[in-house]
Amino acid sequence: MLPSEARKLRKQKLEAQKNKVHKKISNTFIESAIKDNTLNALKTIYYLASAIETIPNLKELDSDKLLSISFDTRDMLKYTDMTLPAIKKNIQAMQKTSVVYYNEEDDTETGVSLIPYYKFIYGKNKVELKLFVQIAQEIIDVKRNYSMVDTKVLMKFKSKHTLKLLPLLMRISQYSDDVAKRKTFDLAALNEFFGTKYKRFIDIERKILKPIQEELDSHSKLNFIYQTNYDYFDAGRPKAISITLDVVENQPRLF
Repeated sequence: MLPSEARKLRKQKLEAQKNKVHKKISNTFIESAIKDNTLNALKTIYYLASAIETIPNLKELDSDKLLSISFDTRDMLKYTDMTLPAIKKNIQAMQKTSVVYYNEEDDTETGVSLIPYYKFIYGKNKVELKLFVQIAQEIIDVKRNYSMVDTKVLMKFKSKHTLKLLPLLMRISQYSDDVAKRKTFDLAALNEFFGTKYKRFIDIERKILKPIQEELDSHSKLNFIYQTNYDYFDAGRPKAISITLDVVENQPRLF
């Protein structure tokens, strides 16, 4: 490629990047499922994603088109191991939550309710929902974070912290063989990741990391080992400064 052609190509890529539509999403419910991993919220989204994925040609539909889906509450209860009040609570939370899309290309702001309409038909053990295509695609994206997890295994988890860490372990496990399959966190990063406010590493070890290990040991093909890193430069007792997680393969007892 000639220098002039390379400059032209770089210019075209730059213009394309400038013209790209940037979308910022403010979505407290889906952010909760991804970031804080409320257990029942994630299970609800995962179940809805499974129903949405059966809709043909979803990607070809207009984003503002309303979809209608329905399902048997008995199937959802069996699938998620949740109670009907918990299911109702999460669907109501979605109905009350709105998503804001900012389109910088045409300088617009659009607000969309996660579920504009829901109806529980108790006599028939049925739920009817309506949601926009745009929201349906966001819900499917949440499920993709757990695409490597068997559905039955996912529903067995009891800790929101396990559901938070597992997608990260999956990403780390896919690192090249030339790269160490590990990640190091300082205390602030651990608290931010798990949505906690612990002041000591030992509290995170005892209340988060060890329980996660136990749950993954029973249900997951992936687990981790960890080590605490210390600062030995100061006089006196060494100070814990970070924790390094290494991903390991697991032979789960109940998988």
